[in-house]
This record gives sequence, structure tokens and C-alpha cells, in this order.
Amino acid sequence: MRKSRGIFECGHYNEPTAIYITSSSTLESMRTIALLVLAFCLAALMPAMGQDASHWLAQAGRDYNNGSYSLALKDLDEYLALNSSDSNAWVSRARLQVILKSYNDAVESYDVALKIDGTDAKAWNDRGVVLSEALNDYDEALASINRSLEINPLAAATWYNQGMVLDNMGRHNDALAALNQSIDLDSKMAQAWNLKGQVLMKMDNNKEALKSFKKAVSIDPSNKEYQDNKSKAQKAAGQPIEKKLDFPSE
Repeated sequence: MRKSRGIFECGHYNEPTAIYITSSSTLESMRTIALLVLAFCLAALMPAMGQDASHWLAQAGRDYNNGSYSLALKDLDEYLALNSSDSNAWVSRARLQVILKSYNDAVESYDVALKIDGTDAKAWNDRGVVLSEALNDYDEALASINRSLEINPLAAATWYNQGMVLDNMGRHNDALAALNQSIDLDSKMAQAWNLKGQVLMKMDNNKEALKSFKKAVSIDPSNKEYQDNKSKAQKAAGQPIEKKLDFPSE
């Protein structure tokens, strides 16, 4: 089975969908997140007044939208040299560093942001995802995600991430409890059902795992990973694998 992916929260930028680090070639997906677009587009609307902070923030937006991530990071550093207390900018810097595969630097940027605003639950969550998915530092990742949940215990994606980290640590009962919390908050999160099924299979509870995979498939029937996991659970549970019938077109 493929490694499950963490979910980046969308933060202050009102991105309509969470970004799944999943197995989407886990780290590759992490690098492709477009969580800065809205913030930078809004920043680009600000008038550029010489070399002041507004100019650098707008320039960062233009370079980001052009795919020039290294230049965008330099622009953002110029902005932060003039406005170092902007926690949102430090979070943006961290996300750029993830795209550029500078994962340790990204964690340092999250640390600065959280020193400025320690109540940012989404930043704590995203920091935990980087620590888990990119750096395999599960203890620190769990601490970061737990802090996020202390601030916002109603975030289904964060409970999912906690379950993912606990699963990676071999704490399967605790992972199952976290995933059940996630599902209670958002029963349509196919990723949570899928990971729950994976955890249950590791616990040799194949019949219950099959129920979880079936639920994941019912939510996202086009997802091949979920379909494959369902077939594996059916085989492990001693049930016949369902076959799709191909009807000839008229």
C-alpha cells in the first residue's frame, strides 16, 4: 500500500481546498501546493511605491505566479527585512521553501511565524506535515500537530494528520482513534476512510478494513489507490473480488 499523505491546511489565504500531500508522490505533491496564489495576487494589487515593503510583496507575487520561486523567495526576504513581524509572510516563506525542497529552512520559517503568532493552528499543522513527510521527525511532528489541535480541535484535516503520524510511529490504536475523530468531523473525507482501512489491515482486522475502503471508494470512485486497497482487503478477508462488467456500446 502506498504511504498516506498529510494534509496542508490552507492558512490565511482562503484557498478553497486543502492540499493533500499524499502519496502523491508524497514530497512531490508537497512541493506543488499552490497556497500562496491568493495572498500574492491580492498583494500584487497594492501600489508599488519605490523599494518599500509593498513593492517587494507585490514583486514576490509576480515572480511566484511566473513560476520563479527562487526569485519570489528573495523578494519575500526583502519584504521581511522591512517588516519582520508579519507572521503571514513567514508562513508564505515556509511554503515557498517547501516548493524549493528546503525543508529544514521551511521549519525554521514556521518557527519564526509561530513565535510571532503562536495561535496559528494552521501553521502548527503545516509545520507538522513538513516534519513528518519530508524529515521523518515523527515525535516533533506529533507535538506540532497536537498543538494545532489544542487551538482548533474541530479541524478534520488535522486529526487526519495526527492519525497519519501515529500510524507512522506504529501506534495503530491511537491512529485509529484520531482517524475516527477526523471522520466524525468530516465523513466525506475519503483520505481518512482509506487510511483507516490501512491501519485496520495492519491490525489484522481485514473485514472492518474492507468496510473503510468501500466507504473511501464510494466517496471517490475514480481513485485507483482506493480501488486497489479495497481489492487487497477483499482478498485478505477471503471475499471474492468484485469485477466490473463491460457492456458493449450500441
